Amino acid sequence: MGKDGPRRAVSRRDILKGTAAGAGALALGGAPFLNLRYGRAQAPKVTWMSNQRHDRAVKEALFAQFKEQSGIEVEMQIFADEYKDQLKLAFEAGNAPDIFNMNQPRQEVEAGWAQPLDEYLAATPGLKESFLPGAFVPNRGIWNGQTHGLPMYAQTMRLYYNRGIFERAGLDPNTPPTTWTQMREMSKTISDELKGEGVYGFILGDKFTWVWWMNVACPAQLAGAFYYDWKTGQYNFAQDGIKQAMQLMVDMEADGSIFPGVHTLTDDDARQQFSLGRAGMIIGGSWNPGVFNDQFQSTEDWETAELPLPDSGQKGRVQQGIGDRYTISAASQNKDAAWEVLKFMYSQPTMTSMFEQGMGVMGVAAANTGESTVRGVPKLAPTERDVIIPPEPELPTMTPDYQTVMQTIFDDKGSTMDQKLTEVTTAYNDAFAQVVAEGKIAQSDFVIPEFDPMTWQPPK
Repeated sequence: MGKDGPRRAVSRRDILKGTAAGAGALALGGAPFLNLRYGRAQAPKVTWMSNQRHDRAVKEALFAQFKEQSGIEVEMQIFADEYKDQLKLAFEAGNAPDIFNMNQPRQEVEAGWAQPLDEYLAATPGLKESFLPGAFVPNRGIWNGQTHGLPMYAQTMRLYYNRGIFERAGLDPNTPPTTWTQMREMSKTISDELKGEGVYGFILGDKFTWVWWMNVACPAQLAGAFYYDWKTGQYNFAQDGIKQAMQLMVDMEADGSIFPGVHTLTDDDARQQFSLGRAGMIIGGSWNPGVFNDQFQSTEDWETAELPLPDSGQKGRVQQGIGDRYTISAASQNKDAAWEVLKFMYSQPTMTSMFEQGMGVMGVAAANTGESTVRGVPKLAPTERDVIIPPEPELPTMTPDYQTVMQTIFDDKGSTMDQKLTEVTTAYNDAFAQVVAEGKIAQSDFVIPEFDPMTWQPPK
């Protein structure tokens, strides 16, 4: 517990009563993007399908404001781990949503699910230009020469740490780790001092193995190691930076510094334990403050920090994702109304409101103000350590994928690391070559001979 006690998380619903409503009114009344033509009697209902739960309350409030002023009702359909299957079932059953979150963009475009947005964007001057650089390039936002999907979020990756636990363990609550060695040492100190109370230095839950992307692949990028190498146009999971980041997790486990039962915990379980004060640190995305504050209503004194650097110094930057694209279904009978919904949601006032309420880093550049009264949010805004990377090849489902391989390396205490990372490198390059041979993508689209992870700038 900090000397001044835990800082109370601002209630999102309290903010929504004022800030969000004001932002919604401004977006509807002042932004140039909206051109509402519906009277209340004929306004259609628009369905919105997504796998995002952390922002549900905020979006519900915004959609209520939108309905009040436009007459258009938005019905949310939210699924979690089963989202991909539910979306497929909806299209196959002829019951496709009007708007959906693109989970596998290229494949969904090829399947004819997504409506090209070029004509809508052309009729809405300034909207496309408001997004972050690199949001619309071939193989990201542009497929088959057409624009598909508007990026809702542009995630940054951060370390979250519990100031109260740091203080109880004799660590400075205002000084999170800045290097990998410091993170290991601080994790061990916390576990040594507090594990008798069920508190450990670090936590992750890999029941769904994608979390190894957060806990190894992202930290490795600060060492200049991206598993896809744009210079050569090949995958390489056996780089030193990836091995070093993987070894850090192995060593922390050997130290007894990681919360037990990793394989039985989902990422949501791990975040809940962190929210309850059972772990000193956790790695996660810019969506986490919304989860800690709202979903788990944490009263712990936690804060946000940048990911620690390798001991050898910074040689790269961490990828800032441009994903979670929402688009209009090609099967929708309410395309024009759906576009009005998208224009409202992607207007700068709405996007700014969502950032400042802690929903994450937004796809609209000017929305990421770095200003918020919500705990943990100000430090989410992009810094010089974040980078929007070039598009990667979209491969078919890999079995095993590299995250599952990292899980087995963790279980083997690192003894099989060289062998397994070499094998998965070969598997990914073989799959890449097969997709290229089938004519689905061109390898040349994913080769940038001059790529430098410290200086790369995405095209505007």
